Amino acid sequence: MKKDKPTVDKKNNSTMGVPFARQRFKAYFQFSMIAIAFALVFSIIYYIAARKDMKNSIDYSSVQLIQYQLPDDSAPVVVYETDKGTFKALLFPEQAPEYCKYFTGLVESGYYDGTHVFAVQDGVYFLGGSKTADGTDDDNTDKTEYLPEKHRDLWPFYGAVAGYGNRKSMFDSTIQAGSRDLFIGSIEFTDELKEQLDSVSDNTTLNEAFKSHGGVPNFSQQYTIFAQVYDGFDAYDAVLSAEVKDPDDGDDDKSIDLAPKDGITFKKVYISTYGENRCDSFFTENGSAQSEQ
Repeated sequence: MKKDKPTVDKKNNSTMGVPFARQRFKAYFQFSMIAIAFALVFSIIYYIAARKDMKNSIDYSSVQLIQYQLPDDSAPVVVYETDKGTFKALLFPEQAPEYCKYFTGLVESGYYDGTHVFAVQDGVYFLGGSKTADGTDDDNTDKTEYLPEKHRDLWPFYGAVAGYGNRKSMFDSTIQAGSRDLFIGSIEFTDELKEQLDSVSDNTTLNEAFKSHGGVPNFSQQYTIFAQVYDGFDAYDAVLSAEVKDPDDGDDDKSIDLAPKDGITFKKVYISTYGENRCDSFFTENGSAQSEQ
């Protein structure tokens, strides 16, 4: 099974999330009552989903920017050795306990060694951790998926890493967290976009963090963010900017859209600690300020 890819407008910060196939129904007059019944069912489902979202809404008034706070030496770190170099990411097992446990187990089993980066949108994100180069499932793919662990202190800043999976169902747009991961880059923060950001949120600390550090605001509270890259940005940026294949170059297979032109693999992925992989400059330069409403 092939994973769909997020669609992001880098300059305008618009996203269609993760596109998925929708069946089209032809409504004939003789089946009008059936069509009405379907409409009622869909209305009920979307109403329940909306009520659920309201119930689980997050209070953003006390957001802490923990992705930029200096960690303890014992804090867990994941190290990615790739064709483009090595980068390291701090894990957040307290904020995303279920996924971090799952992810750590896969890493320690050697699951990610030799896996592929299968999609790159220039500077905005890349998708990695697939057993196949095109992002499809095979017999070796771990197909486990979890509901997203959304946390008020974890945001899609530049360098954030999120669990990536399918939508839960045709009727539930919740994006689950699977064995593949979404590595977040940044859109272009134009003056107009900065104004829009300020107009939709009065949390100035969070807004300024996006403006200063970059990221993809429209990914906010959609994915299980479980890690933050803090070292090895030359390698990280090299993957984010990798040239992709052109599906119009004599190839009818549109699945190569966003696929790296030259294959990129995670040669080795392993768990360590911050004490063994210190890079204090990332945290001291970015600060450890906490949000103030």
